[in-house]
Amino acid sequence: MGNKSTKTFVIVSQVGLSTKLDLPKTNLEETDSPTSSVTFPTKSDSLSDDQSTSDFPVHAWDGKKMYSDLISESLQQLGKDTKDVLMLYESPSSSSKDTSFQNSQVFKIHDYPPTCPYVKTVLAPCRYSVMNGTSYSSYLKDACPDGLMDHWKDTIPNFQAPSFTSKIEDYSKACVYLPLENLGVDRHVIDPHIHYHLAGKDALSLMTDRTTMLLTNTKDQRPCVAKVTHAMGSKGIFVIENDEDEQEFHDFLEESGNPNYVITEFVSIQRNVACHFFIHPSGEITWIGSNENIRLPDGSWSTDSYITMSDQEYLKNIQLPFVQDVAKYARKNGFWGFCGCDVLFDANGKGYLVDVNPRVTGTSPALMIAKLLEDEYGFSFGLFRRTASCAYRGSQDALFREVKEYNERNIGISRVVLHSVYETSEDNTAVNLGVYGNSLEECERVLNHFSPVSMTNQ
Repeated sequence: MGNKSTKTFVIVSQVGLSTKLDLPKTNLEETDSPTSSVTFPTKSDSLSDDQSTSDFPVHAWDGKKMYSDLISESLQQLGKDTKDVLMLYESPSSSSKDTSFQNSQVFKIHDYPPTCPYVKTVLAPCRYSVMNGTSYSSYLKDACPDGLMDHWKDTIPNFQAPSFTSKIEDYSKACVYLPLENLGVDRHVIDPHIHYHLAGKDALSLMTDRTTMLLTNTKDQRPCVAKVTHAMGSKGIFVIENDEDEQEFHDFLEESGNPNYVITEFVSIQRNVACHFFIHPSGEITWIGSNENIRLPDGSWSTDSYITMSDQEYLKNIQLPFVQDVAKYARKNGFWGFCGCDVLFDANGKGYLVDVNPRVTGTSPALMIAKLLEDEYGFSFGLFRRTASCAYRGSQDALFREVKEYNERNIGISRVVLHSVYETSEDNTAVNLGVYGNSLEECERVLNHFSPVSMTNQ
């Protein structure tokens, strides 16, 4: 790398930092293309609205209304047709042709390098379908993995079994994970332009002042952070401390098709917290819960989600100011639906909103299950892992059998819930799972048994 020419990155185009979004022409559907010119209010415009200057009411999730139920209820409140709707939890891809949905022009998702297709087509949709409920069917490209539904029924109190469909009828509307280019605008339950705008990291500064400061280049202030606007799974994020880091970012941009990006100040953080909620059309917020990522001994941050039930009220209170800002901006733009926020806190307790995910979020099903298990058994902790490379060393059938034996031995003490599974070989099964109980140490031990961390992920 040392002999390569280095570059200073200067922001020349940031979609969403202006109030006008001019989308390019596409060849998708002549009469129903997602192409249009959409105007979004600035932060000051949002705050001029009386409704946007007062906080929205917040109430806790009741343990009964599942994802599809919340969508159906919201459509009723809006006076819209509630029939022929499906829940679609599979994310589109802009870097893989092996998934069900590809976005290549208007709603690009920067998921380079691509993950294994089953992560998008099986693991993620099943992870969310566990809390789908019964109001609408959940789209799944192929059949639900054998044994998974029975496992859910055995392990989740008051479980509401979802129905699945692998077909999207021409007349159906979909509540999508992220906007789909091959689905007409009027077939999205939520406006795809607004949805895509809110998903961009370039929209954060329009939502709130409680975020990291935008920079104009990567040279004047270091360290700094360069982030691709619509990246997935923590991809496309680079801390730039020197010219070599800058070159690495430049190489990534070239390899991934030169996506849009933003540059922000670097903040040294002490706490990494995420919250998950639902914004109703009225602006009312259903609070699902919060989780943390903890710092590991080597200084890196764990990708596991730590859930502590006794901390839920405190975590809600410290994140609510950020959530209110997001909800006000979202409702000003006409967005309602699932949402999640990542907030980082420094050593002085100052918080920074660094990510908004206007969709069902990865840990929200685990939080919902944690509440159900707390109500049933009084469990205090949950630990959730969704790193596909941390796989069970055995077949899918062996996994179900061993988990069932563990749960039967530990009724009222601890419980393993498999959110989703995919057998890649007879001795390897990719898994998303949560472990719940009254001992965090036991949760960690059991999690590492059923989903061991490989040496390459340490």
